[in-house]
Amino acid sequence: MPKKQGYPACYLHIRECNTHREWIRPLRGNTKLDLEKLIKRWIKEEFHGESKLDGKISYRLEGDYYAKIKLNGEPPDSVSVFASAGFHLQSTY
Repeated sequence: MPKKQGYPACYLHIRECNTHREWIRPLRGNTKLDLEKLIKRWIKEEFHGESKLDGKISYRLEGDYYAKIKLNGEPPDSVSVFASAGFHLQSTY
């Protein structure tokens, strides 16, 4: 897919719902589009083992964080989304 507006063609977008802080992680062509696994990988990389997923992800509902898989290179606020879910984090300590 071609790149649009400076965003990767395929990416994981995560937003912290309270602060609106955002992360965009490009996804390679061979990446499995399993939203829960991608969220868990992001948590591991971002929090270095200090946090983990608290319960299950909630499809189409916000949590402390909201994640989307975008496949079209459009901005995160565009309506076209492959998968989306809210989730909460729990400290590992």
